Amino acid sequence: MPKKRVLLVGLVTCMVAGCVAPPSPAVRAFGDNKFWMTLEDMPYVIGSTKERIVVPKGFVTDYASIPQTLWSLGLSQHGQYSRAALIHDYLYWSQGCKREQADRLLVLAMKESKVGQFDEFLVYQGVNLGGGGPWNDNAKERKANLPRVVPERYLKPSDPNVTWPTYRAMLVEQGVKDPSFKQDPSYCRYGNSAKVPIKG
Repeated sequence: MPKKRVLLVGLVTCMVAGCVAPPSPAVRAFGDNKFWMTLEDMPYVIGSTKERIVVPKGFVTDYASIPQTLWSLGLSQHGQYSRAALIHDYLYWSQGCKREQADRLLVLAMKESKVGQFDEFLVYQGVNLGGGGPWNDNAKERKANLPRVVPERYLKPSDPNVTWPTYRAMLVEQGVKDPSFKQDPSYCRYGNSAKVPIKG
């Protein structure tokens, strides 16, 4: 099925069937306001299934990586798609699903977040065309044991001006490592389609 058609499949599903949007987690910004860490788990239940993607407490995100060239179109780091972008960040970091599945799970989360059709299209095209670099960079960082999930005792930096790169270096010095991430979790299969699974 062509990519554009995959993206457009089920655009009205959530309006007709009523989707439950991903929740908005509590977050804490680092000093430069470029990265944030979650202060609680963020569970996202996919459509009417019982499958959950859980972004763990302490996960560090930069939300949506929107190129400045698209800012004039109304897109930015934050928008109605922010919660979906956070989930996508986690999927790109944990890499339990295939990259294409992670991108379509982003689409499902955007649909359930009632992201406008135009914004959804642009965000999806952005990750579809430009996500290879970040995906590979994440794999290298994980192989180098660089953490992206901040443990409980480090969730409140003593210096409110500290940036994520500086704080991360301190965590590495302290021997902090990420928890293990499950590979090929059962929710990945829902990323084989851009249609939100709804019963009935």
